[in-house]
Amino acid sequence: MASYTARKNKAGEIVSYQIKVTRGRDKLTGKQLTPFTTTYTPPDGWSKRAIERDLVRFMGEFEATCKRGEILTKEEQKALAEQQTKQEQREKAEAESKPTFNQYVEIFLKDKAVTLSPTTIQNYRKGLKRSAEVFGEMKLEDIDHIMIKRFITDLQGQQRSRKNEKPLAHGTVGGYYTILHTLFESAVDDEIIPANPMARVKKPKPRKDEIKKEPVCYSESEVDYIIQCLNNEPLKWKALMLFMIDSGCRRGEVAGLKWSEVDFKTGKVNICRNAQYTPEKGVYIGTPKSNQSRTIIINEPVLQVLKEWRRQQTLLFFGQGKSTDGFCFTQNEGELMNPNTITGYIRDFGKRYKIKGLKPHALRHTMATISIANGADIVSVSKRLGHCNPSVTLNIYSHANEEAQRRTAATLAEALYSNRKQA
Repeated sequence: MASYTARKNKAGEIVSYQIKVTRGRDKLTGKQLTPFTTTYTPPDGWSKRAIERDLVRFMGEFEATCKRGEILTKEEQKALAEQQTKQEQREKAEAESKPTFNQYVEIFLKDKAVTLSPTTIQNYRKGLKRSAEVFGEMKLEDIDHIMIKRFITDLQGQQRSRKNEKPLAHGTVGGYYTILHTLFESAVDDEIIPANPMARVKKPKPRKDEIKKEPVCYSESEVDYIIQCLNNEPLKWKALMLFMIDSGCRRGEVAGLKWSEVDFKTGKVNICRNAQYTPEKGVYIGTPKSNQSRTIIINEPVLQVLKEWRRQQTLLFFGQGKSTDGFCFTQNEGELMNPNTITGYIRDFGKRYKIKGLKPHALRHTMATISIANGADIVSVSKRLGHCNPSVTLNIYSHANEEAQRRTAATLAEALYSNRKQA
């Protein structure tokens, strides 16, 4: 049942009406339930009769609305408001708990630092820096495969060329793709996102105008020339570069080599350390790239040069009262050698003697290519290089393997068919 009470101002004029609709009594306690209430304010200038007619209409509509359960009591309205506030707070807290791309990058790198080397973490951070320019403040869950495709396309050069910038190399773009894939997969594992958007992004292919660069390696005659030039260099660097040519070791593995790992009687060398450098940590010792040590055999001519250098190193540093901590190759003061020092020296050596493209990895490629081309089996070369799988070696040196197969075929032909021709 609806009723009303007139509300007047100080002058005694009616300004509004409070409408009430009774709700009866509580069935359990018998207490009168709080009625539904609302306010009706008559429009200005209406006559008393017009206001009364409209008030009756308003009361009827309000009562009907109450019976349909569409009106809440003040207590119910308060409870609903509190519930909505709590829901908003929960949604806000949930939104804040879902990290942005930049926030998750830090979580990701911190987790990876437990199992990966500082150098790898530095490469990850560098690779993700460009991605952060696009996705940085976006919520990780809001980044979809379309956005990532557009980002990869931009890296490949379609937009960069319009800015008169040199497009990135295919290998560099592939590196960005791999790092992003790893990051989003980690976010799935952490239950930050339900699925990896990279699963719907195909690994980028080389641009049509991009020529694949083959690894730099040198012929046997070019290696002879390098060895001749080394006779003009300090003994330390002659020994270091000959060891790299003969062993195919990475520069960090050479910088981390100790005399205790070299057996001059058998020629066996245990590769179990890897010197690395980051600006934050400086030079430090880690494990080889595959996280496994390996034993290789060095040829006698190189062993003789190493012996000569060991004698000279002992006299040099002992006379100066300096320690090398047993490392074969060190900086001038006996401290651990920075792998970048090796790169710089070999690059300058190449410039002095006009050897195009000379870098530490070129010596590694040269050892592998010459070995395979002269009949060495892929498995043995793979173990010498420290590859995790022979298939990695085969993919890189397929051209050399083809030459080795040709030589094998020629050897077989000589054995099987030459005697028949004579007959």
